[in-house]
Amino acid sequence: MKRFGLLLLVSAVLGGCQSMGPDTGNSGRSVYSGDNALLYQVRKQAGSADQAMQLAALAYRAGDLDQSLFQYLRAMELEPKRQDALVWVGRIHRERGNDQLAELAFTEVLAKQPDNLDALTEMGMLSLSQRDQDRARGLLHKAVSLDQRRQGVAIGETLPEPQALNVDQQSPLRLYNALGVLADLNNRFALSEGYYQLALKIEPRSLLAQNSLGYSYYLAGRWQDAERTFRRALDQNGSYTPLWRNYGLLLARTARYEEALSAFEQIGSRAQASNDVGYVCLVEGKLDEAEQFFRSALEQSPSHYLTAWENLERVRQLRKIRQLGLERAQSDVVAVVDAEVKVFPVP
Repeated sequence: MKRFGLLLLVSAVLGGCQSMGPDTGNSGRSVYSGDNALLYQVRKQAGSADQAMQLAALAYRAGDLDQSLFQYLRAMELEPKRQDALVWVGRIHRERGNDQLAELAFTEVLAKQPDNLDALTEMGMLSLSQRDQDRARGLLHKAVSLDQRRQGVAIGETLPEPQALNVDQQSPLRLYNALGVLADLNNRFALSEGYYQLALKIEPRSLLAQNSLGYSYYLAGRWQDAERTFRRALDQNGSYTPLWRNYGLLLARTARYEEALSAFEQIGSRAQASNDVGYVCLVEGKLDEAEQFFRSALEQSPSHYLTAWENLERVRQLRKIRQLGLERAQSDVVAVVDAEVKVFPVP
């Protein structure tokens, strides 16, 4: 990898800010000197690129993204041609919302290996999170073509239906999960279900794929299927945060508010849980219930919970619109709120 690119990636880690952009100043270069530099500490932990990759994978599974990122960088220092390490660096930055740094990493990999399946998939997922569907579709299509070609299957110039595809244990689960997300973004729920089922063929116990499938059922209004999928995945592993988030949305949408609060409390404070339930009520147009939950959030955290104040202001605006009888305007306001909460699972 080019020296300046690695420096940017390391400096972003040291800054500790998920939204930090590239920094070409001296701070990035300073990490290579001194016993107190974090990168120096990492150097003392791994003696080979393979060892660094193993330590990085363990740290990632444990949720220690800083340590994981350092170890992948260490692997690149020991073995500069380890493009798989650089893909993981980009993946971690993407999951943290550092889009510029993620794209820097994936672009560097693809410049050297244009057919790198993992980098194509990750760049496609990054494009999805940025709502650039055309770019995402092109990248994912190329990745699918490569995976299918490996299995002796040729596909055309458009993305094929799920039933026309083969997968095996070498197929990248994230690729087929991303195809499902792309279909969900276009409300093609039968199509997305097929892609998620392909992902589950690759790894039947994948929490990512189960969560994506459950959320797709939720979007399609298949709430019983969604609940069954979420519950099965939570029974398997109750520590996966996105599952609790989406399960809470489902419970709130079906007016099971106490259960929804309990679900949201698995991943946040009671004040945050109350605000989340209130937000679902707001999107549903249940203004009295929404106000109740927002006020509850304020009572539990009055000093800093600005979000609840903002949502209470939305309630007041909608009430005013209803009083004026502007039904068309009301629909427009609710649509804006709905767009804010409709977050598709791309990780």
